[in-house]
Amino acid sequence: MRQTLLLFCFIVLALVTAALLSYPVYGILDTFSDIPFHKIISRLSSLCGLLFIFLYLRFNNNLDAKTIGFNLADSHASSDIGRGFVSGVLIILVLETVLLLLDIHIPEPELEFSPDFIAAMIIKALVAGIMVALLEELLYRGALLGGLAAKTGALNAIITSSLIYAAVHFIRFPRIHADVDISWQTGLISLSGAFHRFMDPAILDWFLTLFAFGVLLALVRLNKGNILQCMGIHAGGVMTLKISSELTDYNHATGLGFMVNTYNHQLGYLAFAWLCVILFVYYKYNLSTRKVD
Repeated sequence: MRQTLLLFCFIVLALVTAALLSYPVYGILDTFSDIPFHKIISRLSSLCGLLFIFLYLRFNNNLDAKTIGFNLADSHASSDIGRGFVSGVLIILVLETVLLLLDIHIPEPELEFSPDFIAAMIIKALVAGIMVALLEELLYRGALLGGLAAKTGALNAIITSSLIYAAVHFIRFPRIHADVDISWQTGLISLSGAFHRFMDPAILDWFLTLFAFGVLLALVRLNKGNILQCMGIHAGGVMTLKISSELTDYNHATGLGFMVNTYNHQLGYLAFAWLCVILFVYYKYNLSTRKVD
């Protein structure tokens, strides 16, 4: 419990640091760009989160390659990443196929296919998948899971890291109106309003889906001893989600809308159930004979 509370203190410090740094960073960037303030503080929060997790590991004398998920002694990097990527694509592809068969999703009616469109769509989705996978796996299944597992045991590390992973997706910094003067207090004011979505019960199925995905990736990380396959799964999943969002549309006339989230029509109870099946199978055939602390 002490380690979990200590971790949350570091997370709070990371958010406050990001809020305080947002004003000078905004002032610097504003001279040659028009990036909105809420996007700057959002990116700073991610970067500060990563920095403070590393500081947490350093504080506990756990800042090493093994703890952060780069223990590659017994790993075949390209094979692990490739298998993970294919797995991530298949996980989302099966989900999207079911959504189409149930008529929850329908093909996007206004698409005009061309080689340039397809190439641009795939490249954009792939780059997004790789960037998200690199940052989030290094942070959540790397430093965070590894650090907690070393101090509190695997079970607590899996649950805590997956809860944090799911929760951060719902931190949304509010837009700042154009007539508001940006100052040192603006970041703190934005931070105070960034958690309003947690009061909305409509996010529950979306939250559960992300939590289940986090648990799956955590199990993969513990099984493999590093984050390479996790990165592949995450990159493949994000890429396929982005491509499917371009190619399909939500059918507002469906009677099965409860299976997907109100705000995110790809994730929801159907995706959560599918991930639970995958979790059961993966645990049974890969980890059931291992001891979870």
